[in-house]
Amino acid sequence: MANEIAELINIITRQRRLDREFVVKTLRDAILTTVRKKKGPDYPIEVEIDPKKGDLKIYVQKTVVKNVLDPDREISLEEAAKIDPERAIEGTKLVVEMPLSQFGRNAVYRIQSIFLQRIREEERQHIYKDFQERVGEIITGMIQKVDKTGVYVGLGRAEALLPPEEQIKGERYKQGGNIKALILRVSEARRRPQIILSRTHPDFLRKLMESEIPEIVEGTVEIRAVARIPGKRAKVAVRSKDPRVDPVGACIGLRSTRIQPIVRELAGEKIDVVRWDPDILKFAVNAMSPAKVITAYEDDDKIVAVVEDEAVAEAKGKEAQNVILASKLVGREIIVQPLSEYKGAPNAVTIIDLDLPDELKARLREHGLFTFKDVPLLADLTAVEGITEDMAIKILAEIEDKLEAKRKKKEVA
Repeated sequence: MANEIAELINIITRQRRLDREFVVKTLRDAILTTVRKKKGPDYPIEVEIDPKKGDLKIYVQKTVVKNVLDPDREISLEEAAKIDPERAIEGTKLVVEMPLSQFGRNAVYRIQSIFLQRIREEERQHIYKDFQERVGEIITGMIQKVDKTGVYVGLGRAEALLPPEEQIKGERYKQGGNIKALILRVSEARRRPQIILSRTHPDFLRKLMESEIPEIVEGTVEIRAVARIPGKRAKVAVRSKDPRVDPVGACIGLRSTRIQPIVRELAGEKIDVVRWDPDILKFAVNAMSPAKVITAYEDDDKIVAVVEDEAVAEAKGKEAQNVILASKLVGREIIVQPLSEYKGAPNAVTIIDLDLPDELKARLREHGLFTFKDVPLLADLTAVEGITEDMAIKILAEIEDKLEAKRKKKEVA
């Protein structure tokens, strides 16, 4: 019996990764609960378990009497004398060791049932806490079953579910194969924790890049925003903390060698990596890549991106994916406007409004100078190749005049 108990404690502690003291205490409590349920809540029983040797000792305090009327709580003078002659005195309390079998086979089964039930509950809580702390991480598991309710993934001690709405449309999952996914959430269920996985969440792409791109791992490049249409297209905005490092090039790699493994993991999902900018209009223009935006301006709570008439289709993208993702990335709705429909920005002057050669406008646009809510600094303009100080002063004067005209028009209205 001692060896069996010691082995049971070792197996449960090792396989279920539970604390040895907890396992021993649970076994002790199961014995106390079972015996007291049978004998009464005040039954004077004590249980001692040696966790290493597996020795189990049960002690019951009994009263020494001449004639035993209640064998559970009393002991005769003769029997008491065999245990402790000095305490074999009528009315004395004597602690008697009793074998577990003394309480009957049904009691042993009941103890086992209570013990295993509490062990399973503790394991469930242990798993729940472990995976709750890992929400947002990427895990790799083995596909155990695939049906209409989802893909069931083995994670060692636990099983997770990749439901249909978190699957990339068109992917095929094969039982026995490995799968990567994001731990989306963990909720407590009656039988076991419910671990929900996702392959469609933006953070799945974020975490893949954070684990695959060295500059992101090192902290030189930072992901600022992610937007996805799972399985079709995605946009990722990045910035570099080191001016010497191109964040876009670092993520894409030479001949797309860095981004391609991630594209394959996402079932061929096309990924646009764009440069993040604190200026929301500059960020919007970057987010519309690969479309070339002439200028962008704010109109109420929307951003209008002006493009050449022939570039409207590219700017919107297939099924409007490009403009939808750019809007998600920036956090504001972006509207594509053909140049022929441009009527001017309500509260700003754009390069379209300026009387400048197209070549000069293109250079200004390359420097992020395409929309002016206020008169820019002289240094901003002279930093552009081909713009002298005299030219810059004239441009500033034109911008100031046009802004003033817009303010007056607004006041009259």
